Amino acid sequence: MTAKSSKKEHKAACCLLLAAIVILGVLALAFYLVYRPRPPRVVATPVDVTIELFSLVPPKLKAVVGVHVVVNNPSNSPYRYGESLAAVTYHGEPVGTTVVPRGEIEGKATRLIEPATVVDGVKVAENPHFASDAVAGVLPFVAVTRVEGKALVLRSFEVSVTVEVVCFVQMYVFHGESTSRCVSSVSTATETVSQGGARSNP
Repeated sequence: MTAKSSKKEHKAACCLLLAAIVILGVLALAFYLVYRPRPPRVVATPVDVTIELFSLVPPKLKAVVGVHVVVNNPSNSPYRYGESLAAVTYHGEPVGTTVVPRGEIEGKATRLIEPATVVDGVKVAENPHFASDAVAGVLPFVAVTRVEGKALVLRSFEVSVTVEVVCFVQMYVFHGESTSRCVSSVSTATETVSQGGARSNP
């Protein structure tokens, strides 16, 4: 074998190796773009408030706050979340909780998470702010729904994702109406994406 032919073979081997590296790089990039975990998105947060009973004297309140969280999973992999609690507070004091059962949102799918929390009217009436709020006809509540889960990649790797929706609810007790404004956030280990909106409930 001559030195010239040896150089040609060496050059050809280097070209083949370089081509293989480029092809593997392209395949790895395509694989990442297709299967990379993308956090879920909150596409809607309608709030339903039912005021079944209100009385100023004696002080009574019977109401239900329902936060309907519509979550879209843009990834090809599923998003699984564990059991959690949805809570309602009145002037910072807890007045109701409900369990959000564990679940899963398949890839490219949308799911409705809809906890409905019964408000503890006794705790509301015992709050020192109740009398002045009731006279004004507006009771302010905050409803928080938070789910923590994992975005799965190829059923093997997990990325932690937390979805939280905070809704500021105003109950107009004399009219049986309410308004609400919700702020949602989706958090991963590297970023937090927030968005807000408003909705009136007749």
